[in-house]
Amino acid sequence: MSSDTSLSSIPACAAWDPAVSPGDYGYRPSLAWGIVFTTLFTLIAIAQLVHLIRTRAFWTFFFIMGAVLEVLGWVARAVSYHCPYSRACFLMQTATLIMGPSWTQAGIYVTLWVLIQHMGRHASPLPPHIYLFICFLIDVICLTAQATGGGLAGAAFSQGTSTTPGTLTMVVGIIAQLVAGVIFFFLLSIVLYRGSTELQANRPLFLVAAATVFSTLMMIMRNVYRSVELTEGWRGYLATHQRYVLALDALPMVLSMGVYVFFHPGAHLKRIESEDEQQEMATRSKTMKHAVREYFNL
Repeated sequence: MSSDTSLSSIPACAAWDPAVSPGDYGYRPSLAWGIVFTTLFTLIAIAQLVHLIRTRAFWTFFFIMGAVLEVLGWVARAVSYHCPYSRACFLMQTATLIMGPSWTQAGIYVTLWVLIQHMGRHASPLPPHIYLFICFLIDVICLTAQATGGGLAGAAFSQGTSTTPGTLTMVVGIIAQLVAGVIFFFLLSIVLYRGSTELQANRPLFLVAAATVFSTLMMIMRNVYRSVELTEGWRGYLATHQRYVLALDALPMVLSMGVYVFFHPGAHLKRIESEDEQQEMATRSKTMKHAVREYFNL
């Protein structure tokens, strides 16, 4: 955040003048990119809501929450184009864009748990319920650290005191999320390796698994960027150059969340269940026909 003590005296929607103050961002947020990403995340949220209603896979609301928080963050950045000195918009985008991915990460955790249910218990090195509990516990801790850090930093900034404690708390939360993401990726790799037979035999299952791998990699990329950015500080090189948040936060999140719009876990796995039911009905029908033939042949 800006250390410019005169910033509080500048009207929020005053014309941006870097000679007077670069503002909290260190640059003037792009209106065009703000609209683009607001639109993309809104479309993702709507598509996920439609999928949820159609499939009744209520656990996918995590993806909706993640998209909604991204929308709020990018709306704040778009507004900041006209109000470059608005502290409220800056704090809003900081909180939502840093905490939002935790919801998406939670959705990815549940997706793997659902995949294990379809591949079989043998695919997971850990009991699925234990794995899910551990992952959620870590995600809650990370989200709490990020929210607490953001609140402390925002309060300190408003009071004109040091933002270091709050910033460090946020950094801990982000780095913990990064470490958890990497560990999760290794667990995901083991599960997919052990369940490779089921994946090869079932295309919808394979597509959801591939989407999960891609989404996880995008999340890791984003978390690496945020970890380095916050470690550098609010006036670091990454934080004060807009192209990095666009390329290493916004784009990876669009891809991470967007891939599930096209390969939605609820829709694809429901298709698997439907195919299994049809196969079971066909087997029963075949068995009954065989039994009838044997009966009349007696």
